[in-house]
Amino acid sequence: MHSQNRLKVAIIEPSPVVREGIKKLLDASCEFHVGALYGDLASFRENEKNASFDVILLNPSIVDCYRQFAAENLFSEFPEAAAVAILYGYVNRDTLESFDGALDIYDEPLTMVKKLRKIAKEVSNKARNEANSVDLSDREKEILVSVAQGLTNKEIAEKHFISIHTVISHRKNISRKTGIKTVSGLTIYAVFNNLIPMS
Repeated sequence: MHSQNRLKVAIIEPSPVVREGIKKLLDASCEFHVGALYGDLASFRENEKNASFDVILLNPSIVDCYRQFAAENLFSEFPEAAAVAILYGYVNRDTLESFDGALDIYDEPLTMVKKLRKIAKEVSNKARNEANSVDLSDREKEILVSVAQGLTNKEIAEKHFISIHTVISHRKNISRKTGIKTVSGLTIYAVFNNLIPMS
């Protein structure tokens, strides 16, 4: 958690009304603080490269629009953050599965806060449990080697015959278990653990 035990939230939502409404709702609670508001994923990625968030609220339609451009890497760059979909329309099931949870804007405000608290707590507990165990599975080691070789998520998915969402999930787990977020850091980890040669 961040200062004053309030969870830091980023909202990525094209609708200013929805964006500001959720901000007002969360800031009014004693548990959340909205630290960043963006209308699109590209702006968020450009401005928040070194930021730290506990929760990233994202309109899932943005993921569909940017899937090949940037969204495939969003979750791996913020491994400790709970990625939560903002729902108010139809969402493709595959897209929704890449999120840690979802908030429906038609819910009552207190219900939304409770849901978000529960999702954030589950992700935090999962990260804590995984942090206590640095043992990577064989598949995670394979993915780590591919990351260290400089392959993109799409290339890793094709190489190992898995979906991009599965690659993202593995990368998120690897980052949580090792505590390393950067590709260079993961490469050093792979070298020191004899997963790849130093050359």
